[in-house]
Amino acid sequence: LVPFLMGFHSHFVFFHSFWFCLDNFSTFLLILTFWISLLMCLSMSNSNKLESLFFCIMALNFVLAMAFLSNSFLGFYIFFEVSLIPTLIIILGWGVQPERIRAGSYLLIYTLVGSLPLLGSIIFMDYHCGTVKFFLPFLDAYFYFSSDYSIFCILFILAFLIKLPLYGVHLWLPKAHVEAPVAGSMVLAGILLKLGAYGLIRSLRFLVLDFCFWSDFFFIWALFSMCIVGFMCFRQCDLKSLIAYSSVAHMSLVFSACFSCDLIGMNGVLGMLISHGLCSSGLFFGVQCLYENSGSRSLYLNRGILSLSPMFSFFWFLLCVGNASAPPSLNLLSEFFLISSIVNFGGVFGAVFCGVSIFLAGLFSIYLYVLVCHGKWALSSNFWMPFNFRSFLIMFLHVVPLYGLLFLSNFIFFV
Repeated sequence: LVPFLMGFHSHFVFFHSFWFCLDNFSTFLLILTFWISLLMCLSMSNSNKLESLFFCIMALNFVLAMAFLSNSFLGFYIFFEVSLIPTLIIILGWGVQPERIRAGSYLLIYTLVGSLPLLGSIIFMDYHCGTVKFFLPFLDAYFYFSSDYSIFCILFILAFLIKLPLYGVHLWLPKAHVEAPVAGSMVLAGILLKLGAYGLIRSLRFLVLDFCFWSDFFFIWALFSMCIVGFMCFRQCDLKSLIAYSSVAHMSLVFSACFSCDLIGMNGVLGMLISHGLCSSGLFFGVQCLYENSGSRSLYLNRGILSLSPMFSFFWFLLCVGNASAPPSLNLLSEFFLISSIVNFGGVFGAVFCGVSIFLAGLFSIYLYVLVCHGKWALSSNFWMPFNFRSFLIMFLHVVPLYGLLFLSNFIFFV
């Protein structure tokens, strides 16, 4: 067991020092962070207080880069928490909805309460192992089969489950997305959700989720949440809320694949983090473009865009196709790896839930495209203004890597 845990991903470390480490996961998540930050600056270029906004984005960029480069769990925890500050400032300072203070408090309370057990677990690991480094610690073999291991495992991954988020601890996410400005939604969906998955993957170096007493419960919970969130997407009439709930479904798929702890699953997790970050960020920016024209994010008021702007409908179609994990997007290959890993671990039971989840994801993605692009533009909406070049450029910069990275997948994946 210990040689397997110590050798996990050890052949793919590009740089390693006392303070920093760089491997496949951190490298591509760093690139994703810089790319989404650039698109955030472009998307908010017509906002007020641009200097303060760009300073918050750069500060958040630095904090996230340090979190992905950190070589210790304590350093990762510190930057994990510090990332809340610029995110909260962006939501409160540039959000336009009256409920943004409540959304910010939800984000703060959920993350802080969930991360306190993580801090205690890191202190316990330092006492037990003598170190909190990513690539050094391992637990004694007897600890995996002791009664304390299940408690330690739950406390350690609780903060990551909230940050993913998993259904049941997800209520902060739709609220924060709905009340945040476009830059806040892009960074929440594109990068901050990846912090939870990144910490979970790092913890798999010395945690085996299958050895936890509650492993069956967690696995069934993740599979069930994929399906129940898929049904909840059909009940949303707010475009931002619908896209936020689809993110919960994709992240539940990522968590389910972590139980098998095999190379195929880790390939799928990395590909899904990159593709989901690009796809959901592009969809949130598209919703902002619709909101600027109609003054509403309602599905019933934003109709008939195909007759008004065929170019926007084309980019919206490509993003919805990516959200449904259809070819030729990177989501397809990533989801294929994830489902292979889940079926390998859960058998027929996992295959049934994955099949239902794929069907629902394709269905609500078609639902999202058809209701927005087809139909008749509502006369009660504001006067239609054509989309400018900036809108098409930002959506183009989301779509190109989403589909182009499929042809560079041999550089992204480990095999």
